Amino acid sequence: MLRLTIAIAVGRAAGRVSRLFGRGGSALPGLVAERIDPRAIERLAASLRDGVVVVTGTNGKTTTTKMLVRILADAGWRVVTNRTGSNLARGIATALMEQAGWRGGVRADVAVFEVDEAAVRTVAPRLAPRAVVVTNLARDQLDRFGELQTTAGHVAAALRHAATAVLNADDPLVAEAAPPGARFFGAAPEIRAAMPADAALYGPGRYAHRRVEPVVELRSAIPSGDGLAVRLSVPGGVVEAKLQVPGVYNGYNAAAAVAAALEMGVGAGGMQESLEATEPAFGRGQVIEHLGRSLKLVLVKNPAGFNQAIRLLGAAPAGTHVLVAINDLDADGRDVSWLWDARLEDLAGSGHRFAATGIRAHDMALRLKYAGIEAWSEPDIGAGLARFVGSVPEGETAYLVPTYTAMLDLLRLLLPDTHRREAWT
Repeated sequence: MLRLTIAIAVGRAAGRVSRLFGRGGSALPGLVAERIDPRAIERLAASLRDGVVVVTGTNGKTTTTKMLVRILADAGWRVVTNRTGSNLARGIATALMEQAGWRGGVRADVAVFEVDEAAVRTVAPRLAPRAVVVTNLARDQLDRFGELQTTAGHVAAALRHAATAVLNADDPLVAEAAPPGARFFGAAPEIRAAMPADAALYGPGRYAHRRVEPVVELRSAIPSGDGLAVRLSVPGGVVEAKLQVPGVYNGYNAAAAVAAALEMGVGAGGMQESLEATEPAFGRGQVIEHLGRSLKLVLVKNPAGFNQAIRLLGAAPAGTHVLVAINDLDADGRDVSWLWDARLEDLAGSGHRFAATGIRAHDMALRLKYAGIEAWSEPDIGAGLARFVGSVPEGETAYLVPTYTAMLDLLRLLLPDTHRREAWT
């Protein structure tokens, strides 16, 4: 216990110093604490009365986590979560420490953590989760995750340490990993094509898997302003809500959150209000007003996610301005070959005006050229953003489509007076 107390004290001090120098401090406290007490996560998580829920998968982790946290909090539970999106062990340790007393008891009833799908294999045994939610599995950067079957193996290993699994019935690799007693969410047949997926990797006919009937099913998902009106079937009734985030795939995220909440014992009665009150996470459909323009941010990290962004852009008015910001730092993945797997050709006739920025701006511009789309490019994100904004008429809405670290660069430029933690919360 003394070691944990020291770990919390030193970790918090490290976080304060990090924030003092403008570095955010979302992972450093946990990293320092784990060096002092390697079992800090286990000790802190064990103090939670109602356990831990882990949300993992290739796409949708952050939004699903936010929705579930809101549902549980509105139901009266004290919830701890990794709000900054730091989803490795160090970020989880930091989140637990923030709500812990000096003796190690976490001042919360339950924890809901999004966990990186490559890290979930080692994180899940440490958290002994009450439930693991798996959103989907799709191709990602090869240098970070390897082949898709490798990622599926990580998730399957994590599920063995969970009391309950809440799984996507429409994703074959997820469904095949189901342990006994798993619960499922999914969508009506006409909606399933909108699920972020990578069917081509499954082999001929494999995508038509034997589907398990879901407990929660997305019955309709209709664009509504800047959001999405969804109708979910649940045991004994329906939940209807207007989400603040666009894109049919966010209906899947809502279904996952509702299924997990039901498994935790929350009634469906108040879920509409909770879903409607969930604000977009930074980069997931968030709108920033800047110099008289409305800038919509749509984070992309892999082909499946990029294809969802392409679907959104395809529904935008002709002539919409789009800035794609591609970095290749460690947090993005060094391999950018995934850009060639996205269906950018679908936008060739859109009439949109494209530009590219970020470290790999020229690669992105080349990819657009081969898709039949002309675009100017500027590797410096500051200069690229300024040029882009200047090309958008005042009063219009434009799209920013960044990778992870490019998104953080945009945050620094667009919201200079906002602490990164505030933007993620």
